[in-house]
Amino acid sequence: MWVYCTGADSPSTPSPHKNIVIYDYHPSQAASCPKDFLGHYPSYLQVDGYAGYEGLSATLVGCMAHARRKFIEAQRAQPKGKTGRADWAVRHFQKLYRIESTIKGLTPQEKFAARQEKTVPLLADFKAWLDKTANQVAPKTAIGKAVAYTLRQWQKLERFCDSGELAIDNNRAERAIKPFVIGRKNWLFSNT
Repeated sequence: MWVYCTGADSPSTPSPHKNIVIYDYHPSQAASCPKDFLGHYPSYLQVDGYAGYEGLSATLVGCMAHARRKFIEAQRAQPKGKTGRADWAVRHFQKLYRIESTIKGLTPQEKFAARQEKTVPLLADFKAWLDKTANQVAPKTAIGKAVAYTLRQWQKLERFCDSGELAIDNNRAERAIKPFVIGRKNWLFSNT
């Protein structure tokens, strides 16, 4: 099930678009599925790290929640009672999300200005930390995988700062697809 959303995350967030969710079923996860549906979509498309989106004509925007999830997994892999690099990264994500919570409800122009002032410097610090950490951790460890994923997605991840109409993550789409994910095992053997 492919899900496409447009509009604001909540009615209190100003947006010139309607809140629309479209479900598009295909029996595969092939890159041709979103290509066929979207055609030559000329705008932003917020996505996870799936490589199949790379061939689309849309400008791809990354999802900070997906990057954050990798560091949460690395945090869980740390020895009990120890703090480490994953903790630093998670705290940095918290700072980014704290800014987003303070600008919720502002106009896109006000969001853009706030992100340029507050978020862009935090992202620069985070990128410098990622570059340094990439050379200090083993790539097959949980923290190494989290750092590598985030660096591969970096250009897309920081793109939400390009416009006040973009979100920091695609959690709205994740919530829209959740009923299918939860029901997947329940529906496994049903044929109607």
